[in-house]
Amino acid sequence: MTTTAMLKNFWLTDELSWLKALTSPRAGAVCLCVVLLLEYAILPFILSIYTHKVDSNAVTLIALTILSVVALAIGTTFSFVDPWFDGRRPRLVLSSRTFSVPLWSIFVLYVFVAWFTAPQIPLVAALTGADPATIAMLRELFLKAREGWQAAFVYVNAILTGALIPYSLALMFVRGTRGRWLAIGFFLVYSLSFVEKAFFLKAMLPLLVLVAQGTIKTRLKAPKLLLIIVGLLFFITAASGSGSYEDITGASFFSVNYVPQGVVQHIVWRLIAIPFLTAIDTIRVFHEHFDAQFFWGATSSFVSRIFSMERIELERLVFEAQWGQNITGTGSSNAVYIMEAFVNFGWFGVFIFSFTIGLLMRLFAVSRDEAFRAQWPLFALNLYSAGLIGLLLSNGFILLFSMALFMRLRSGSSGSRKALPTQYDSLPGS
Repeated sequence: MTTTAMLKNFWLTDELSWLKALTSPRAGAVCLCVVLLLEYAILPFILSIYTHKVDSNAVTLIALTILSVVALAIGTTFSFVDPWFDGRRPRLVLSSRTFSVPLWSIFVLYVFVAWFTAPQIPLVAALTGADPATIAMLRELFLKAREGWQAAFVYVNAILTGALIPYSLALMFVRGTRGRWLAIGFFLVYSLSFVEKAFFLKAMLPLLVLVAQGTIKTRLKAPKLLLIIVGLLFFITAASGSGSYEDITGASFFSVNYVPQGVVQHIVWRLIAIPFLTAIDTIRVFHEHFDAQFFWGATSSFVSRIFSMERIELERLVFEAQWGQNITGTGSSNAVYIMEAFVNFGWFGVFIFSFTIGLLMRLFAVSRDEAFRAQWPLFALNLYSAGLIGLLLSNGFILLFSMALFMRLRSGSSGSRKALPTQYDSLPGS
């Protein structure tokens, strides 16, 4: 067999053991730890050696990352959450219809209201030749920069599309619900309409997990689905005008002033350089603007309101320090969850946040709900570049985890039957 044939066989094999291993809920915590180490510890370490410069903020980031990975790994070994999935504990049992119909009714209504009240749909503007600056402004105006009663759109969007709609979509495919392809198609149209580059992954990543794990059988095999995901990412990046600016800065690739040329370069830069740079800039802003005084939860709108604290919009301050604020004043630079934990609660906060994440990642591994298990990449991806508090509260993951622990959705009408016990993967500490 030739090398080309071997590579083709490796890529197109029905089993795709490598993809199945990477998307397994059991591997979720390991994948997250490896990515955190590579991006926020090894990368800054290598750059320090290569440039012969020791940045104290980079050293802090490396140390915080190592601590977070250790704490996360420890959290995954605690098995006291496992008995919740042994099939013997009583749960609130609802029909999947009782859950999905109201949820999708609210979502569809919200989408059409958002479309019709928007100044202009960003994707339509992009396809009709709008320049990148206009597209970027329209993207901000679509949700973040709404005023009056429409300011609630950003919160409605987050709570619905953060975890609940992706879970409902996955549940439809697991149950073989009629209209599931129509539902995911509608979600993708909405996702692409405001040219948010990675938003469509909320629907596609859980579907990729279900297909790669063999949980559902479709004509759309995992390799083709993966290619579709990459293709959509290229399309939305190109539509947004990213990578179309002329490079007049000559800045380093690992600089916020770098101007990527072309779609591929832009995606790689945003995926690798920007998360690491934003984490370092967050530490820098924390020290220079706030004299390293911990915020005690003030970066969260929910926590600040509960305890009557002044909200500190750190993400916008970091964005302004990196690029200057945009015309709508809503530009934000979101950093890995480690930064939220550190600026609010210090080193101890990093340990507690990471330990908690380890416990939550274990829930994905031991749960018997395949639709819930398929959400682990979304949870991990958000942690890569956003805070834990907002992810749990604003993005609805606290509701999703509560459902996993205390509720069961079944086909048919509502009832009170217990779930039948089934086997689940064994883990360290089980």
